[in-house]
Amino acid sequence: MLLMRASDLSLRDRLAVKLIERSPQWSAMAVTQAMGAVARLPLPKGVSKAAVQTYARAFGVNLEEVEPDSLNRGYASFDAFFTRTLRDGARVVDKRPEVLVSPCDGRLREVETVEDQGVVVAKGHAYAIGELLADAELAKRFVGGLQTVIYLHPRDYHRVHSPISGVARRLTLIPGRLLPVNDASVASEPRLFAVNERVVHLLDTDAGQVAVVMVAAFGVGHMSCSYREVEAHPVAETEVHLQPAPFIDKGRELGVFHLGSTVVMLTEPGVELAEGVRPGTPLRFGQPLLRAPALATEEAGS
Repeated sequence: MLLMRASDLSLRDRLAVKLIERSPQWSAMAVTQAMGAVARLPLPKGVSKAAVQTYARAFGVNLEEVEPDSLNRGYASFDAFFTRTLRDGARVVDKRPEVLVSPCDGRLREVETVEDQGVVVAKGHAYAIGELLADAELAKRFVGGLQTVIYLHPRDYHRVHSPISGVARRLTLIPGRLLPVNDASVASEPRLFAVNERVVHLLDTDAGQVAVVMVAAFGVGHMSCSYREVEAHPVAETEVHLQPAPFIDKGRELGVFHLGSTVVMLTEPGVELAEGVRPGTPLRFGQPLLRAPALATEEAGS
């Protein structure tokens, strides 16, 4: 199911969106932090195993992808299950140099070209990616490139990985709202991804600069970074220039959603959708998502 128009929403969806939109930010944050705290509470083994089985049935989680030992031992908390790792071989990362892989599991919500002035027009609505990145100058690099949006369902594996090898030059923590990121909310608030709290991973790669933006949402306990300790729910925008800047191999973990949410990826011109991928496509971490043809040419000629 692709993005819906506001007129397509049920009365229940519209009421839910308006309720959260009109709630003060502090109340959404308080509820979200409480949900995160509950998710981290220790669980007895029996309770943990029952909770995991119930959740898996309700949301269609494929438990065959999980390490059997983890299931047998029981997870220490619901957060530990939600942020679960996968068994060896559950995902295969495409190693071709011209391929940018999906950084996470989820559904490809949209792919749009970044227009002049760094504006993205999706479903008839426009917003500036300079807002998303909290950096209008950086946004200019992505004009003519692609914005790719991936929605993570509650059933999905919730770790986010690097789509291509590169150097992590900068990490930006941006405070914001905690609106839901379901289809109803996106239809109601076109600038949603530039409004919610987010973490921006900026990578220097052979395909140019790539920004992987983790967007929080209502109920997201917090977001963590896997290569640098960061503040949960920052109160002020924080730009971290990494020294020394770590080299991140394709497929290496960038961060984790502790409940939630959505990933927005920005690429410079010269990158296109991989064959067979289109909005609405279900994605698995490691599969081809985008392609930089020039890198394939360079590889063939070397």
